[in-house]
Amino acid sequence: MPQEPGPDTNTGAMRLIFEYEGDAVRLISQQPVDMALTGAETPLESRNGHFAVIRDTAEREIARVPVSALQSTLEVFPETAGEPILRITPDTPRGAFTVIVPAATAAASVALLSVSTPAPEREVEPGLPPAPIEPTETVLGVFSLEPQGDSQ
Repeated sequence: MPQEPGPDTNTGAMRLIFEYEGDAVRLISQQPVDMALTGAETPLESRNGHFAVIRDTAEREIARVPVSALQSTLEVFPETAGEPILRITPDTPRGAFTVIVPAATAAASVALLSVSTPAPEREVEPGLPPAPIEPTETVLGVFSLEPQGDSQ
């Protein structure tokens, strides 16, 4: 359903910077940015991956932006040229990432979600459509946003 112009209308974009260690994620910075935003989904889709979901004060989703930076493995570069680059899984993954989201005036919070669709439990009989499988959304964290208004 298309959104009506009003308090949810986008006023630009925000850069959100997160840090994570293991399962703990925290929002460390929120900055308005003057740039075109691509990748935000409206209407909101549920598909596999990680997402930053912008919500208003009533917990309605305003936008859903893919996040590709949450990694559970690391690339380890060799000390000697020509040796292979290794991918390892650390005991406690840690890092930081940035995501650009719409700066809607009604944005009150951002939720980081991990969305996955389980594999079908059984094979589909020939000639029958597969039963719909609902994606599972795991909330990694919910963070309050600073009010957005005129930035001048």
